[in-house]
Amino acid sequence: MARVVVVGSGIGGLGCAALLAKQGHEVQVFERNDFIGGRCSSSEKDGMSIDNFAHIFPIGNKGPLGMIAREVGERIEFIHHDPAALVYDARGGKVRIFPEPLDITPLPAQARMARNLGVKPNKAFGSARLFRKILKANDAFIDANDDKTLESFINEYTDDPNVHRFMNVFCYMMFTISYRRASAGEFIYCFREMSKAADISYPKGSAGVLPIAYRRGLERYGGQVFLRDPVRRIICREGKVAGVATETGEVEADIVVSNAGIDLTLELAGVENLGEEFAAMARRLQYSGSGAVAKYFLSKQLVDAPVIIHIPDADAGSMFSFIEEGGTPRDLMMMMPVVDRLDPGSVRAGHSLIIAATPGVAEPGNEATGRLLEALERQLFRLFPEMENNVIWRQEVRPEHIARATGRKRVGDSVGIAQIPGQVGRNKPSPQTPVEGLYLVGMDAGARGIGTWQAAASAEKVAALIGERNPA
Repeated sequence: MARVVVVGSGIGGLGCAALLAKQGHEVQVFERNDFIGGRCSSSEKDGMSIDNFAHIFPIGNKGPLGMIAREVGERIEFIHHDPAALVYDARGGKVRIFPEPLDITPLPAQARMARNLGVKPNKAFGSARLFRKILKANDAFIDANDDKTLESFINEYTDDPNVHRFMNVFCYMMFTISYRRASAGEFIYCFREMSKAADISYPKGSAGVLPIAYRRGLERYGGQVFLRDPVRRIICREGKVAGVATETGEVEADIVVSNAGIDLTLELAGVENLGEEFAAMARRLQYSGSGAVAKYFLSKQLVDAPVIIHIPDADAGSMFSFIEEGGTPRDLMMMMPVVDRLDPGSVRAGHSLIIAATPGVAEPGNEATGRLLEALERQLFRLFPEMENNVIWRQEVRPEHIARATGRKRVGDSVGIAQIPGQVGRNKPSPQTPVEGLYLVGMDAGARGIGTWQAAASAEKVAALIGERNPA
């Protein structure tokens, strides 16, 4: 049995902690906040459990999120809807509304999607080849496309502008970066797995039920979670980890698993221990984008769909250029979970809870976020005119809220390091660090996937790696 300390209680940290406790290790989790779950957390308001951020789960029960829960004796109920979403496509200044089916693998579903998107007849063959290549891709094909951008990969099959618009929006929903930056291999893997599973869903009771289930599993096997007790230093001696220093004292450990992110792990352990090569790698990393989120609690139900996806009236190439160039776009991309439709029992009867998210700058405190939230509200009231007169309360989520949850000071990134060429697949940072017994877990290391799915996959990988080396 090893003494294990986990730094941070995000999905990766708690999932790994619960799996290690089940193996028979003595596990303690230290969390800087007064809540668990990090970006995948919820808060109570008006008798409701409300996501702190904006979530849809591309793979729920069939993927690592559900697998970890079952492994530690817990069950999370994921709710499915078919169609999974309504797409509002604003091309040409006219909004076209069509359903996004849960399962897009059948050829008739793909043909309907192409027609709905306005794919030109003379571009249909290339578009069909593109989707067939993605859905049928093997792992070698994925690896071969890791260092290519998604935009360049799509260009090999079609130049249809509406295919490009759709894929760029989908890419941003997955990775919070444009398809001009995203790795094609990473996208292909995630799209393939998501389509094969047909498991787009939402956990009954809010996103916060996931970390709660993992915590229960951890405690079932004797593990402990300490809130409001941040780790100030990872103690290393002679190339090995020795424990941590927290706000309340020092804790000895044989193994330390950091869910704090690579940059903060470097600060906690020190360049003198991790080495200049590791430090240089950590400093070169680029982080995902972010945006702005507005939550609205409404006095009546206005939207009859579990999720709204809004494709802006803009070409794919310039759709997200405002993030780097400044300004506020005329039409915004938007992902909008409608919680009272996703999970009807979680919202007060007859009322509605809408969480609208749009891309934006990741810099905490940037004034552009305020302008973006104003534009987002105007767009919501334009699309759903009754909404304006039925708002009971409204909440904003900005990059600084994400930064406070994660502990990162410079960036309020939505999903950790960016899934771009050079940072995915074989080039993804390893969970193992140069310090013996110090591991990384979460969205920054070790796995592919989207958001929490990626973090949970990392948790499985790191727990198995530690278990092989340290049998209890």
